[in-house]
Amino acid sequence: MTRVILVDDHPIVLSGLVALVESDPAFAVVGTARTATEARSIGALADVAVVDLQLPDGDGISLGVELQRANPGLRVLILTMHADDSAVVRSLGAGLDGYVLKDSDPEDLLAAIHSVARGSMVLGPGASRAVVAAAASAPRLDVLGALDAREMEILELLAQGLTTGQVAARLFLAPKTIRNRISTMVSRLGVDSRDEAIALARRSGLGPP
Repeated sequence: MTRVILVDDHPIVLSGLVALVESDPAFAVVGTARTATEARSIGALADVAVVDLQLPDGDGISLGVELQRANPGLRVLILTMHADDSAVVRSLGAGLDGYVLKDSDPEDLLAAIHSVARGSMVLGPGASRAVVAAAASAPRLDVLGALDAREMEILELLAQGLTTGQVAARLFLAPKTIRNRISTMVSRLGVDSRDEAIALARRSGLGPP
């Protein structure tokens, strides 16, 4: 069961999202919020956060980054009315997991949540070709695009300062599996060591500055 929180400042939209997400037996809505402040109090409950781009006390991208830092396993999907090139680049470049328009078909939104929960990056069908092209040129995607979703997850945890053993425990994997993944990451990134991979990740926006 994938635990989902929904963040939107419009009560009618929020109610509709709750009904839609709960119609899928694979999802459980474990919390809702209408502000960034409310969302911070429930972020640790979820596997996926669906976040409105514009909130009364902040923007969804900054909130998503904050929620992920507090809960590294959390996936964040931005939901908005408008396909804005710069917002897509900023959200994906910041490490968020997807960008979907509110006028998408309900089935497309549910599919996007499923994809994000599995570790995929999602751009909704409402995004224009220009948006897709702009997102593809985001600095983080250029540098780290050779990695798959699991490798990105491991690298992000390493960039946050976790040891190999701590990463293994967090992801419920064997330490040997994590070491093998790190070796593959180092090769794919074209660096010489684990520490160089972490430094590259931090320059690309992962972990502390």
